[in-house]
Amino acid sequence: MENVLSCAEMRAADRYTIAERGVSSQLLMERAGRAIAEEAEALLNERGGRRVLAVCGGGNNGGDGWCAARILSLRGFDVAVWPLTDRCSPDCAAQRALYHGEIVGCISPETDLIIDAVFGTGFHGEPEGVYADAVARINGSGAAVVAADIPSGLNGEDGTCVAAVRADVTVAVGEVKRGHLLNDGPDHCGRLVRRDIGIELPEPPSGVLLEGADIAPLFPPRRRNTHKGSYGEAAILAGSLSYSGAPLLSASAALRCGCGYTRLAVPQELFPPLVGRIPEAILTAFPSAEGALSAEEGALRALCDAAGIAVGMGCGVSRGVYGCVRFLLENYENTLILDADALNSLAAYGTDVLRGHKCRLLLTPHPKEFSRLCGAPVADVLRNGVELAFRFASEYNCTVLLKGCTSIITDGKRICFNAEGTPALAKGGSGDVLSGIAAAVAARGADAFETACAASFLLGRAGRLAEERVGCADSVIASDVVAALASAIISLKEE
Repeated sequence: MENVLSCAEMRAADRYTIAERGVSSQLLMERAGRAIAEEAEALLNERGGRRVLAVCGGGNNGGDGWCAARILSLRGFDVAVWPLTDRCSPDCAAQRALYHGEIVGCISPETDLIIDAVFGTGFHGEPEGVYADAVARINGSGAAVVAADIPSGLNGEDGTCVAAVRADVTVAVGEVKRGHLLNDGPDHCGRLVRRDIGIELPEPPSGVLLEGADIAPLFPPRRRNTHKGSYGEAAILAGSLSYSGAPLLSASAALRCGCGYTRLAVPQELFPPLVGRIPEAILTAFPSAEGALSAEEGALRALCDAAGIAVGMGCGVSRGVYGCVRFLLENYENTLILDADALNSLAAYGTDVLRGHKCRLLLTPHPKEFSRLCGAPVADVLRNGVELAFRFASEYNCTVLLKGCTSIITDGKRICFNAEGTPALAKGGSGDVLSGIAAAVAARGADAFETACAASFLLGRAGRLAEERVGCADSVIASDVVAALASAIISLKEE
Protein backbone atom coordinates (compact mmCIF):
# COMPACT_ATOMS: atom_id res chain seq x y z
CA MET A 1 0.00 0.00 0.00
CA GLU A 2 1.15 3.52 -0.87
CA ASN A 3 0.65 6.26 1.72
CA VAL A 4 -1.92 8.97 0.93
CA LEU A 5 -1.58 12.13 3.02
CA SER A 6 -3.66 15.20 3.67
CA CYS A 7 -1.88 18.49 3.06
CA ALA A 8 -1.69 19.07 6.82
CA GLU A 9 0.01 15.68 7.27
CA MET A 10 2.50 16.50 4.53
CA ARG A 11 3.36 19.83 6.14
CA ALA A 12 3.77 18.13 9.52
CA ALA A 13 6.11 15.55 7.93
CA ASP A 14 8.19 18.33 6.36
CA ARG A 15 8.51 20.09 9.73
CA TYR A 16 9.34 16.86 11.54
CA THR A 17 12.03 15.87 9.03
CA ILE A 18 13.69 19.29 9.25
CA ALA A 19 13.32 20.00 12.97
CA GLU A 20 13.55 16.53 14.50
CA ARG A 21 15.58 14.52 11.97
CA GLY A 22 18.02 17.28 11.12
CA VAL A 23 17.56 17.31 7.35
CA SER A 24 17.87 20.83 5.97
CA SER A 25 15.08 22.33 3.89
CA GLN A 26 17.58 23.14 1.15
CA LEU A 27 18.69 19.52 0.95
CA LEU A 28 15.06 18.42 0.64
CA MET A 29 14.51 20.99 -2.10
CA GLU A 30 17.64 19.82 -3.91
CA ARG A 31 16.33 16.24 -3.81
CA ALA A 32 12.90 17.34 -5.01
CA GLY A 33 14.38 19.34 -7.88
CA ARG A 34 16.53 16.39 -8.89
CA ALA A 35 13.53 14.05 -8.89
CA ILE A 36 11.56 16.46 -11.07
CA ALA A 37 14.50 16.92 -13.44
CA GLU A 38 14.91 13.15 -13.80
CA GLU A 39 11.24 12.66 -14.67
CA ALA A 40 11.43 15.55 -17.14
CA GLU A 41 14.52 14.04 -18.76
CA ALA A 42 12.81 10.66 -19.04
CA LEU A 43 9.79 12.24 -20.73
CA LEU A 44 12.02 14.18 -23.14
CA ASN A 45 13.89 11.00 -24.02
CA GLU A 46 10.56 9.27 -24.64
CA ARG A 47 9.04 12.01 -26.79
CA GLY A 48 12.10 13.73 -28.18
CA GLY A 49 13.21 17.35 -27.80
CA ARG A 50 15.77 19.39 -25.84
CA ARG A 51 14.09 22.72 -25.07
CA VAL A 52 12.80 23.06 -21.50
CA LEU A 53 10.99 25.92 -19.77
CA ALA A 54 10.40 26.02 -16.01
CA VAL A 55 7.51 28.28 -15.00
CA CYS A 56 8.15 29.22 -11.38
CA GLY A 57 6.11 30.85 -8.65
CA GLY A 58 7.59 32.39 -5.53
CA GLY A 59 7.00 29.62 -3.00
CA ASN A 60 8.88 26.44 -2.31
CA ASN A 61 7.20 24.79 -5.28
CA GLY A 62 8.87 27.47 -7.41
CA GLY A 63 12.16 26.66 -5.70
CA ASP A 64 11.78 23.04 -6.84
CA GLY A 65 11.36 24.36 -10.39
CA TRP A 66 14.46 26.58 -10.23
CA CYS A 67 16.46 23.61 -8.94
CA ALA A 68 15.17 21.27 -11.68
CA ALA A 69 16.01 23.89 -14.32
CA ARG A 70 19.59 24.18 -13.08
CA ILE A 71 20.08 20.41 -13.04
CA LEU A 72 18.68 19.98 -16.55
CA SER A 73 20.90 22.80 -17.81
CA LEU A 74 23.94 21.05 -16.34
CA ARG A 75 22.86 17.90 -18.15
CA GLY A 76 23.03 19.68 -21.50
CA PHE A 77 19.39 20.61 -22.14
CA ASP A 78 18.39 24.00 -23.55
CA VAL A 79 16.73 25.50 -20.46
CA ALA A 80 14.99 28.77 -19.63
CA VAL A 81 12.97 29.93 -16.63
CA TRP A 82 9.85 32.12 -16.63
CA PRO A 83 9.59 33.61 -13.12
CA LEU A 84 6.10 34.88 -12.34
CA THR A 85 7.18 36.95 -9.33
CA ASP A 86 10.28 38.41 -7.73
CA ARG A 87 8.89 37.81 -4.24
CA CYS A 88 10.29 34.45 -3.16
CA SER A 89 10.40 32.30 -0.05
CA PRO A 90 13.93 31.99 1.44
CA ASP A 91 14.47 28.52 -0.01
CA CYS A 92 13.10 29.55 -3.41
CA ALA A 93 15.37 32.62 -3.42
CA ALA A 94 18.38 30.43 -2.61
CA GLN A 95 17.66 28.13 -5.56
CA ARG A 96 17.03 31.09 -7.84
CA ALA A 97 20.47 32.46 -6.97
CA LEU A 98 22.10 29.17 -7.99
CA TYR A 99 20.56 29.29 -11.47
CA HIS A 100 22.65 31.11 -14.09
CA GLY A 101 20.77 30.31 -17.27
CA GLU A 102 18.29 32.15 -19.47
CA ILE A 103 15.38 34.12 -17.98
CA VAL A 104 12.32 34.76 -20.17
CA GLY A 105 8.87 36.31 -19.87
CA CYS A 106 6.74 33.97 -21.94
CA ILE A 107 6.50 30.51 -23.47
CA SER A 108 8.34 30.00 -26.74
CA PRO A 109 6.51 28.05 -29.46
CA GLU A 110 9.65 25.91 -29.76
CA THR A 111 9.42 24.69 -26.14
CA ASP A 112 9.36 20.89 -25.94
CA LEU A 113 8.65 20.49 -22.23
CA ILE A 114 7.37 22.74 -19.47
CA ILE A 115 8.02 22.24 -15.77
CA ASP A 116 4.99 23.55 -13.92
CA ALA A 117 6.26 24.91 -10.59
CA VAL A 118 3.80 27.74 -9.99
CA PHE A 119 1.71 26.57 -7.01
CA GLY A 120 2.12 23.71 -4.56
CA THR A 121 -0.33 21.50 -2.69
CA GLY A 122 -1.39 24.32 -0.36
CA PHE A 123 -3.12 26.25 -3.13
CA HIS A 124 -6.90 26.60 -3.12
CA GLY A 125 -9.27 28.85 -4.99
CA GLU A 126 -8.79 30.23 -8.49
CA PRO A 127 -5.55 31.47 -10.10
CA GLU A 128 -5.67 35.19 -10.82
CA GLY A 129 -3.72 37.73 -12.84
CA VAL A 130 -0.34 36.62 -14.12
CA TYR A 131 -0.86 33.19 -12.56
CA ALA A 132 -4.12 32.58 -14.39
CA ASP A 133 -2.43 33.71 -17.60
CA ALA A 134 0.47 31.31 -16.99
CA VAL A 135 -1.87 28.36 -16.38
CA ALA A 136 -3.75 29.12 -19.60
CA ARG A 137 -0.54 29.52 -21.59
CA ILE A 138 0.91 26.26 -20.26
CA ASN A 139 -2.26 24.39 -21.22
CA GLY A 140 -2.31 25.98 -24.66
CA SER A 141 1.38 25.52 -25.43
CA GLY A 142 1.25 22.04 -26.92
CA ALA A 143 4.40 21.16 -24.96
CA ALA A 144 4.73 18.17 -22.68
CA VAL A 145 4.16 19.17 -19.05
CA VAL A 146 5.75 17.85 -15.87
CA ALA A 147 4.11 19.18 -12.71
CA ALA A 148 6.24 19.71 -9.62
CA ASP A 149 4.35 17.94 -6.81
CA ILE A 150 0.88 18.89 -8.09
CA PRO A 151 -0.55 20.64 -11.17
CA SER A 152 -0.84 24.34 -10.38
CA GLY A 153 -4.39 25.40 -9.56
CA LEU A 154 -5.44 21.96 -8.29
CA ASN A 155 -6.53 21.77 -4.65
CA GLY A 156 -4.11 19.40 -2.93
CA GLU A 157 -6.68 18.38 -0.36
CA ASP A 158 -9.71 17.45 -2.44
CA GLY A 159 -8.64 17.52 -6.10
CA THR A 160 -11.09 20.26 -7.10
CA CYS A 161 -10.16 23.20 -9.30
CA VAL A 162 -11.53 26.17 -11.20
CA ALA A 163 -8.58 26.34 -13.57
CA ALA A 164 -5.48 24.17 -13.33
CA VAL A 165 -2.54 22.94 -15.38
CA ARG A 166 -3.07 19.67 -17.24
CA ALA A 167 0.13 17.70 -16.80
CA ASP A 168 1.41 14.68 -18.65
CA VAL A 169 3.41 13.60 -15.60
CA THR A 170 3.04 14.74 -11.99
CA VAL A 171 5.93 14.12 -9.62
CA ALA A 172 4.44 13.60 -6.14
CA VAL A 173 7.26 14.80 -3.92
CA GLY A 174 7.61 12.68 -0.78
CA GLU A 175 4.12 11.19 -0.64
CA VAL A 176 0.92 11.01 -2.65
CA LYS A 177 -1.63 13.59 -1.53
CA ARG A 178 -5.40 13.25 -1.54
CA GLY A 179 -5.78 15.89 -4.25
CA HIS A 180 -3.79 13.75 -6.68
CA LEU A 181 -6.50 11.10 -6.54
CA LEU A 182 -9.85 12.76 -5.92
CA ASN A 183 -12.28 14.59 -8.21
CA ASP A 184 -10.38 16.44 -10.98
CA GLY A 185 -6.99 15.24 -9.72
CA PRO A 186 -6.52 12.25 -12.05
CA ASP A 187 -7.51 14.27 -15.13
CA HIS A 188 -4.98 17.00 -14.35
CA CYS A 189 -2.13 14.90 -12.96
CA GLY A 190 -1.67 12.59 -15.93
CA ARG A 191 0.73 9.83 -14.94
CA LEU A 192 1.41 10.11 -11.21
CA VAL A 193 4.96 9.28 -10.07
CA ARG A 194 5.85 9.27 -6.39
CA ARG A 195 9.48 10.14 -5.60
CA ASP A 196 10.91 9.59 -2.13
CA ILE A 197 13.15 12.48 -1.03
CA GLY A 198 13.73 11.32 2.54
CA ILE A 199 10.77 12.95 4.28
CA GLU A 200 9.84 10.97 7.39
CA LEU A 201 6.33 10.76 8.85
CA PRO A 202 5.94 11.62 12.54
CA GLU A 203 3.00 9.21 12.79
CA PRO A 204 1.20 6.68 10.57
CA PRO A 205 -0.60 8.19 7.57
CA SER A 206 -4.35 8.71 7.67
CA GLY A 207 -4.84 6.92 4.36
CA VAL A 208 -3.34 4.38 1.97
CA LEU A 209 -3.72 3.62 -1.72
CA LEU A 210 -4.86 0.09 -2.55
CA GLU A 211 -2.70 -2.14 -4.74
CA GLY A 212 -3.37 -5.54 -6.22
CA ALA A 213 -1.03 -7.22 -3.75
CA ASP A 214 -3.30 -6.04 -0.93
CA ILE A 215 -6.27 -7.90 -2.41
CA ALA A 216 -4.55 -11.07 -3.63
CA PRO A 217 -4.54 -12.87 -0.23
CA LEU A 218 -8.36 -12.98 -0.38
CA PHE A 219 -8.07 -15.23 -3.45
CA PRO A 220 -5.58 -17.94 -2.44
CA PRO A 221 -5.02 -21.06 -4.56
CA ARG A 222 -7.84 -23.53 -3.99
CA ARG A 223 -7.06 -26.75 -2.20
CA ARG A 224 -8.08 -29.82 -4.16
CA ASN A 225 -9.89 -31.27 -1.15
CA THR A 226 -12.71 -28.69 -1.12
CA HIS A 227 -16.36 -28.48 -2.11
CA LYS A 228 -18.91 -25.75 -2.78
CA GLY A 229 -19.63 -25.38 0.93
CA SER A 230 -16.01 -24.38 1.46
CA TYR A 231 -16.56 -21.06 -0.32
CA GLY A 232 -19.73 -19.79 1.27
CA GLU A 233 -23.12 -18.66 0.09
CA ALA A 234 -23.91 -15.22 -1.32
CA ALA A 235 -27.46 -13.93 -1.51
CA ILE A 236 -28.64 -11.19 -3.86
CA LEU A 237 -31.95 -9.52 -3.01
CA ALA A 238 -32.65 -7.25 -5.94
CA GLY A 239 -34.83 -6.11 -8.80
CA SER A 240 -38.29 -4.76 -9.59
CA LEU A 241 -40.50 -4.67 -12.64
CA SER A 242 -38.78 -1.42 -13.62
CA TYR A 243 -35.25 -2.79 -13.24
CA SER A 244 -35.00 -6.45 -14.18
CA GLY A 245 -31.35 -6.39 -15.33
CA ALA A 246 -29.77 -5.35 -12.03
CA PRO A 247 -30.25 -8.72 -10.27
CA LEU A 248 -28.80 -10.59 -13.25
CA LEU A 249 -25.67 -8.45 -13.27
CA SER A 250 -25.17 -8.79 -9.52
CA ALA A 251 -25.66 -12.54 -9.47
CA SER A 252 -23.40 -13.03 -12.50
CA ALA A 253 -20.65 -11.03 -10.80
CA ALA A 254 -21.00 -13.03 -7.60
CA LEU A 255 -20.71 -16.30 -9.49
CA ARG A 256 -17.52 -15.09 -11.21
CA CYS A 257 -15.90 -14.22 -7.87
CA GLY A 258 -15.71 -17.68 -6.41
CA CYS A 259 -18.40 -18.16 -3.80
CA GLY A 260 -19.80 -21.69 -3.57
CA TYR A 261 -23.49 -20.80 -3.87
CA THR A 262 -25.23 -17.74 -5.27
CA ARG A 263 -28.87 -17.31 -4.32
CA LEU A 264 -30.81 -14.73 -6.33
CA ALA A 265 -34.06 -13.55 -4.77
CA VAL A 266 -36.27 -11.36 -6.98
CA PRO A 267 -39.86 -10.07 -6.79
CA GLN A 268 -42.23 -12.90 -7.67
CA GLU A 269 -43.37 -11.06 -10.81
CA LEU A 270 -39.80 -11.28 -12.14
CA PHE A 271 -39.39 -14.98 -11.41
CA PRO A 272 -40.97 -16.39 -14.62
CA PRO A 273 -38.98 -14.25 -17.11
CA LEU A 274 -35.71 -14.84 -15.22
CA VAL A 275 -35.97 -18.62 -14.98
CA GLY A 276 -32.94 -20.15 -16.68
CA ARG A 277 -31.25 -16.83 -17.43
CA ILE A 278 -28.45 -17.71 -15.00
CA PRO A 279 -28.68 -21.48 -14.52
CA GLU A 280 -25.83 -21.52 -11.97
CA ALA A 281 -27.75 -19.26 -9.55
CA ILE A 282 -30.45 -20.51 -7.17
CA LEU A 283 -33.39 -18.39 -8.28
CA THR A 284 -36.04 -17.61 -5.67
CA ALA A 285 -39.38 -15.85 -6.02
CA PHE A 286 -39.56 -13.28 -3.22
CA PRO A 287 -42.84 -11.90 -1.83
CA SER A 288 -43.74 -8.63 -3.52
CA ALA A 289 -46.50 -6.18 -4.28
CA GLU A 290 -46.87 -4.66 -7.74
CA GLY A 291 -43.37 -5.76 -8.69
CA ALA A 292 -41.61 -4.34 -5.61
CA LEU A 293 -40.19 -6.30 -2.68
CA SER A 294 -42.28 -6.89 0.43
CA ALA A 295 -40.79 -7.37 3.90
CA GLU A 296 -42.00 -10.90 4.57
CA GLU A 297 -40.23 -12.30 7.63
CA GLY A 298 -40.11 -15.93 6.58
CA ALA A 299 -38.60 -15.17 3.19
CA LEU A 300 -36.01 -12.87 4.77
CA ARG A 301 -35.06 -15.45 7.39
CA ALA A 302 -34.48 -17.96 4.59
CA LEU A 303 -31.73 -15.66 3.26
CA CYS A 304 -29.99 -15.26 6.61
CA ASP A 305 -27.95 -18.45 6.27
CA ALA A 306 -25.87 -16.72 3.59
CA ALA A 307 -22.47 -15.40 4.65
CA GLY A 308 -22.93 -12.31 2.50
CA ILE A 309 -26.14 -10.57 1.43
CA ALA A 310 -26.36 -7.67 -1.03
CA VAL A 311 -29.63 -5.71 -1.11
CA GLY A 312 -31.04 -2.83 -3.11
CA MET A 313 -29.91 -3.13 -6.72
CA GLY A 314 -32.77 -2.07 -9.01
CA CYS A 315 -35.36 -2.41 -6.22
CA GLY A 316 -36.95 1.03 -6.36
CA VAL A 317 -37.58 3.18 -3.28
CA SER A 318 -40.42 1.79 -1.18
CA ARG A 319 -41.61 0.93 2.30
CA GLY A 320 -41.19 -2.72 1.36
CA VAL A 321 -37.51 -2.31 0.57
CA TYR A 322 -37.05 -0.29 3.74
CA GLY A 323 -38.74 -3.06 5.72
CA CYS A 324 -36.40 -5.67 4.22
CA VAL A 325 -33.37 -3.58 5.15
CA ARG A 326 -34.69 -2.98 8.65
CA PHE A 327 -35.31 -6.69 9.26
CA LEU A 328 -31.83 -7.64 8.10
CA LEU A 329 -30.21 -4.93 10.21
CA GLU A 330 -32.04 -6.21 13.27
CA ASN A 331 -31.65 -9.95 12.68
CA TYR A 332 -28.83 -10.81 10.27
CA GLU A 333 -25.38 -11.50 11.77
CA ASN A 334 -22.99 -11.88 8.84
CA THR A 335 -21.94 -9.29 6.21
CA LEU A 336 -24.71 -7.12 4.76
CA ILE A 337 -24.08 -4.94 1.69
CA LEU A 338 -26.56 -2.11 1.13
CA ASP A 339 -26.51 -0.49 -2.30
CA ALA A 340 -28.63 1.71 -4.54
CA ASP A 341 -32.31 1.69 -3.52
CA ALA A 342 -31.59 0.09 -0.16
CA LEU A 343 -29.66 3.30 0.59
CA ASN A 344 -32.28 5.52 -1.03
CA SER A 345 -35.02 3.84 1.00
CA LEU A 346 -33.03 4.45 4.19
CA ALA A 347 -32.66 8.10 3.24
CA ALA A 348 -36.41 8.35 2.55
CA TYR A 349 -37.69 6.54 5.64
CA GLY A 350 -35.00 7.01 8.27
CA THR A 351 -31.35 6.15 8.94
CA ASP A 352 -31.83 5.53 12.67
CA VAL A 353 -32.29 1.82 11.93
CA LEU A 354 -28.57 1.72 11.11
CA ARG A 355 -27.82 2.06 14.83
CA GLY A 356 -27.37 -1.11 16.82
CA HIS A 357 -27.27 -3.51 13.88
CA LYS A 358 -26.02 -7.03 14.48
CA CYS A 359 -24.32 -7.56 11.13
CA ARG A 360 -21.04 -6.46 9.64
CA LEU A 361 -22.35 -3.61 7.53
CA LEU A 362 -21.10 -2.19 4.22
CA LEU A 363 -22.74 0.76 2.44
CA THR A 364 -21.76 1.43 -1.19
CA PRO A 365 -23.16 4.87 -2.15
CA HIS A 366 -22.22 7.14 -5.00
CA PRO A 367 -21.97 10.85 -4.03
CA LYS A 368 -25.65 11.65 -4.63
CA GLU A 369 -26.80 8.62 -2.63
CA PHE A 370 -24.40 9.54 0.17
CA SER A 371 -25.67 13.12 0.07
CA ARG A 372 -29.18 11.82 0.79
CA LEU A 373 -27.91 9.62 3.62
CA CYS A 374 -25.77 12.16 5.45
CA GLY A 375 -27.75 15.30 4.65
CA ALA A 376 -24.85 17.21 3.09
CA PRO A 377 -25.09 18.77 -0.38
CA VAL A 378 -23.46 16.82 -3.19
CA ALA A 379 -20.89 19.61 -3.61
CA ASP A 380 -19.83 19.15 0.02
CA VAL A 381 -19.60 15.38 -0.45
CA LEU A 382 -17.26 15.91 -3.40
CA ARG A 383 -15.10 18.44 -1.55
CA ASN A 384 -15.13 16.80 1.87
CA GLY A 385 -15.94 13.16 1.13
CA VAL A 386 -13.11 11.68 3.19
CA GLU A 387 -14.15 13.39 6.41
CA LEU A 388 -17.91 12.94 5.84
CA ALA A 389 -17.56 9.22 5.06
CA PHE A 390 -15.19 8.72 8.02
CA ARG A 391 -17.61 10.47 10.38
CA PHE A 392 -20.62 8.52 9.07
CA ALA A 393 -18.82 5.18 9.35
CA SER A 394 -17.76 5.98 12.89
CA GLU A 395 -21.21 7.13 13.95
CA TYR A 396 -23.05 4.11 12.54
CA ASN A 397 -20.34 1.46 13.13
CA CYS A 398 -20.20 0.48 9.47
CA THR A 399 -17.92 0.56 6.46
CA VAL A 400 -18.60 3.15 3.76
CA LEU A 401 -17.43 2.70 0.17
CA LEU A 402 -17.97 6.15 -1.36
CA LYS A 403 -17.72 5.54 -5.09
CA GLY A 404 -15.95 7.92 -7.45
CA CYS A 405 -13.11 8.18 -9.94
CA THR A 406 -11.07 7.31 -6.87
CA SER A 407 -13.25 5.55 -4.31
CA ILE A 408 -12.97 6.27 -0.59
CA ILE A 409 -13.25 3.30 1.78
CA THR A 410 -13.45 3.80 5.54
CA ASP A 411 -14.70 2.04 8.64
CA GLY A 412 -14.27 5.07 10.89
CA LYS A 413 -10.78 3.92 11.86
CA ARG A 414 -8.97 3.28 8.57
CA ILE A 415 -9.09 5.05 5.20
CA CYS A 416 -8.23 3.44 1.87
CA PHE A 417 -8.30 4.99 -1.58
CA ASN A 418 -8.93 2.90 -4.68
CA ALA A 419 -7.78 4.49 -7.93
CA GLU A 420 -7.92 1.25 -9.95
CA GLY A 421 -10.65 2.25 -12.34
CA THR A 422 -11.60 3.70 -15.69
CA PRO A 423 -14.24 6.05 -17.10
CA ALA A 424 -15.58 2.97 -18.89
CA LEU A 425 -17.31 2.15 -15.58
CA ALA A 426 -19.40 5.32 -15.78
CA LYS A 427 -22.35 3.27 -17.02
CA GLY A 428 -25.56 1.93 -15.59
CA GLY A 429 -25.00 -1.51 -14.12
CA SER A 430 -21.48 -1.00 -12.77
CA GLY A 431 -22.77 -0.60 -9.24
CA ASP A 432 -24.78 -3.80 -9.58
CA VAL A 433 -21.62 -5.64 -10.56
CA LEU A 434 -19.79 -4.15 -7.56
CA SER A 435 -22.46 -5.37 -5.16
CA GLY A 436 -22.33 -8.88 -6.58
CA ILE A 437 -18.55 -8.97 -6.20
CA ALA A 438 -18.90 -7.75 -2.63
CA ALA A 439 -21.46 -10.44 -1.75
CA ALA A 440 -19.14 -13.14 -3.08
CA VAL A 441 -16.07 -11.81 -1.27
CA ALA A 442 -18.05 -11.58 1.97
CA ALA A 443 -19.35 -15.12 1.44
CA ARG A 444 -15.76 -16.33 1.35
CA GLY A 445 -15.14 -14.93 4.83
CA ALA A 446 -13.87 -11.36 4.43
CA ASP A 447 -15.02 -8.70 6.87
CA ALA A 448 -16.87 -5.60 5.69
CA PHE A 449 -13.75 -3.44 5.25
CA GLU A 450 -11.85 -6.16 3.40
CA THR A 451 -14.93 -6.78 1.28
CA ALA A 452 -15.17 -3.12 0.31
CA CYS A 453 -11.48 -2.94 -0.62
CA ALA A 454 -11.56 -6.13 -2.67
CA ALA A 455 -14.83 -5.41 -4.46
CA SER A 456 -13.85 -1.85 -5.36
CA PHE A 457 -10.42 -2.89 -6.61
CA LEU A 458 -11.68 -5.88 -8.59
CA LEU A 459 -14.40 -3.83 -10.25
CA GLY A 460 -11.81 -1.24 -11.30
CA ARG A 461 -9.35 -3.84 -12.57
CA ALA A 462 -12.08 -5.70 -14.48
CA GLY A 463 -13.25 -2.39 -15.95
CA ARG A 464 -9.77 -1.62 -17.25
CA LEU A 465 -9.37 -5.10 -18.70
CA ALA A 466 -12.80 -4.87 -20.34
CA GLU A 467 -11.82 -1.55 -21.88
CA GLU A 468 -8.66 -3.14 -23.29
CA ARG A 469 -10.67 -6.00 -24.78
CA VAL A 470 -13.42 -3.84 -26.24
CA GLY A 471 -10.98 -1.17 -27.37
CA CYS A 472 -13.13 1.81 -26.45
CA ALA A 473 -14.26 3.12 -23.06
CA ASP A 474 -17.47 4.43 -24.59
CA SER A 475 -18.51 0.94 -25.67
CA VAL A 476 -17.87 -1.03 -22.48
CA ILE A 477 -21.04 -2.30 -20.81
CA ALA A 478 -21.52 -3.93 -17.42
CA SER A 479 -21.69 -7.41 -18.93
CA ASP A 480 -18.21 -6.84 -20.39
CA VAL A 481 -16.97 -6.09 -16.87
CA VAL A 482 -18.49 -9.29 -15.50
CA ALA A 483 -16.77 -11.22 -18.31
CA ALA A 484 -13.42 -9.66 -17.35
CA LEU A 485 -13.62 -10.62 -13.66
CA ALA A 486 -11.76 -13.90 -14.17
CA SER A 487 -8.85 -12.07 -15.80
CA ALA A 488 -8.92 -9.50 -13.00
CA ILE A 489 -8.57 -12.22 -10.37
CA ILE A 490 -5.79 -13.90 -12.35
CA SER A 491 -3.95 -10.57 -12.52
CA LEU A 492 -4.03 -10.31 -8.71
CA LYS A 493 -2.32 -13.67 -8.39
CA GLU A 494 0.40 -12.54 -10.78
CA GLU A 495 1.36 -9.48 -8.73
